Amino acid sequence: MASDIFYFSERLGKEDDYTETLIRHKPEELVIMNHLKHTYPGMGAVRAWERNNELEGKQAKNYVAVAEGVDKTDGYGHQANVIVKSMLENARSTGYQISREAIVLSGGRLRENELANLIRRDASDFARSIEHIVGSRQEAVTQSTTATVTKTRGLMCWLQSAAHSVQDVPEAFRPVAELTIAKAGELTEEAFKAKLLEARQRAGRALRLTGFVGLNAKLAFSDFLGRVTTVTDAKNPARELSQIVDFLRYDVGDVKLIACDGIDCDTSTLEPGTLSGHSGAFVELEHFQLEFAQPVTHEDQTGKLDNGGGPRGFHRAMFRLNSTGLLGSFRMVKASA
Repeated sequence: MASDIFYFSERLGKEDDYTETLIRHKPEELVIMNHLKHTYPGMGAVRAWERNNELEGKQAKNYVAVAEGVDKTDGYGHQANVIVKSMLENARSTGYQISREAIVLSGGRLRENELANLIRRDASDFARSIEHIVGSRQEAVTQSTTATVTKTRGLMCWLQSAAHSVQDVPEAFRPVAELTIAKAGELTEEAFKAKLLEARQRAGRALRLTGFVGLNAKLAFSDFLGRVTTVTDAKNPARELSQIVDFLRYDVGDVKLIACDGIDCDTSTLEPGTLSGHSGAFVELEHFQLEFAQPVTHEDQTGKLDNGGGPRGFHRAMFRLNSTGLLGSFRMVKASA
């Protein structure tokens, strides 16, 4: 039943179990969250709104040829880590409420069934909104006062090659410039391979990327037919062969393609915009993690606020998207509508 997620998760007794069950419950809607690593430091373990992330850069020369018997007298020194910060975002769902009159008129069954269904919908919609924030171009907002609404940096914003206005990424550690599509239908395999080559040269290593792409972009990639090594074949009802490209293998790197409705959403409406379907984030998953300082938690407010109006509540969470490496990643965007 649709409401099972609420009752099952409540019995688990751990808030991170509730969050994991919620994310795994809708893999087709929470595509990015289902592929990112999740961390749960635990209540009290996170002591600051900001987190320091040590960035992985391109390997540098670390070699000197020497003659026999020569002492080493120089080159010693502490090598400072390159740090970039990430911010926690504190969020709540809109919430739900059921009137007691509705419970009475339904013969009392609403309390057992529809209440759980409303809780499930509130949790599901809340998780979907988090997914759309994580995949967006939202820039980080730092805490200047206790009244500041802090925000985490979205995936598409992490992948910008330009400087950030806050919590900047050092230029040597930023990704390559974005792949820009002038208009629909102009994504070509040659342009994509060229950008992949540029990303590999910047990273200085073999790439194994995961591409979260909008539906228009996914259709364009499936037109790269005949020049890929892995193709999923399926027959439609008209018995016409259709080919879907989910994996690209080139000399410069491999890319797993995943159609994603939550990439590059509008940060105001948290819904896909006119350009979202053409966007893409191509990342090394091991360098990104979704941290929950406060896992998605159900807050039952019935005993606190219900003076006759009926049961009510909401969900809350504190999360941030962390990155430890950007050199092999890049984003794809459409220039204009």
